[in-house]
Amino acid sequence: MKAINGSRIQFVDTSEEFEKLCSHLNSVSWVGLDTEFVRTNTFYGRLGLLQISDSNKCYLIDPKKISCWKCFVGLLKNTSNSVVMHSSSEDLNILKTTINEIPENLFDSQLAAAFLGIGFSLSYQSLVGSILNVEIEKNETRSDWLKRPLSKSQLQYAANDVCYLLPLKNLLKEKLSEVNRLQWFQEECLSMLSAASEFDNPSGWEKNYSSIKNAWKLEKSNLEHLQKLCYWREVKARELNKPKSWIAKDGDLYKLSVSATDVKSLTIRGLASVEFDERGLIVDHGEELLAVLRESDSSLCPVEDEILNRPLSSAGRKTLKTAQKIVGNTAERLSIAPELLGRKRSMQKLIRDFETFGELRWSGELSGWRREILESEISTIF
Repeated sequence: MKAINGSRIQFVDTSEEFEKLCSHLNSVSWVGLDTEFVRTNTFYGRLGLLQISDSNKCYLIDPKKISCWKCFVGLLKNTSNSVVMHSSSEDLNILKTTINEIPENLFDSQLAAAFLGIGFSLSYQSLVGSILNVEIEKNETRSDWLKRPLSKSQLQYAANDVCYLLPLKNLLKEKLSEVNRLQWFQEECLSMLSAASEFDNPSGWEKNYSSIKNAWKLEKSNLEHLQKLCYWREVKARELNKPKSWIAKDGDLYKLSVSATDVKSLTIRGLASVEFDERGLIVDHGEELLAVLRESDSSLCPVEDEILNRPLSSAGRKTLKTAQKIVGNTAERLSIAPELLGRKRSMQKLIRDFETFGELRWSGELSGWRREILESEISTIF
């Protein structure tokens, strides 16, 4: 069997074969990498297939048959080796939670396309069609990658999904160099790797309350309850390996935090009287939730009012429109995707920080190369 570009497909379904493959790949500079996984009723995605390509072949690795991943971890951590992926965020998370490792060096072809103004969040198929003028079918996008045996159509699709990564990298990297965007692009790839490395870091869960709708309306004590509830949900979702929304919906956690004004007198009966979106929440977790709410010696970090998504003032909303216009004009001038340069929520946070602290704080997503591009003009509107 061959991939659509003519590359031979090699199947790898033993640890011994996999070790030999990784030893070979350690001697090359670039490898293409993709994963096929299933995450429909679990918190953690389940790896169904691993695809790798070099300049000669496509390799389809059956993770169900691999008992030792040490050789692959060594490949990912080889600093003289770089991995090419497309829209890598979910794949990186799968690698992190499956083998507890991610690549040392990354080239994301979707990200490269955004830096070149080709398109934002372009699919692999669309980018291959745009750059290489090759049409790739999407017929197995929703396949069950955990069932065995995998069909010939699935295997063909999986190989096609990785076979053009290296040719794409060659063309995109050259274009990035031509327009002096390679450094910006590399910074963003490092940010993606950093985010993936923190995916299962509990310290990051302590601020998840800030993303709950209307959290800014809560009094401090209720906000502290919401923080503990959000943290509990993160732990529970991983413990049961179920989607977070299956454990508790955002709105229900908010209602719980509001109802917990006097936790000492709070009872299961009292909680059951609250109109939750998911009625089974109290039946399944009522006693546990009561214990969480009553916990007085929390080890979580103090809640921070400034990270809440408060509505902007009237003046702030006007500033936001001007800031978005600057971002759009700058992105057009540079021929890059405006969504990449400055998303609305990033501009909102910048303005909200200014309203709170009286100064611009170029932190998080707006630090680095974005600040380099936008600061001089954005600063004039404050």
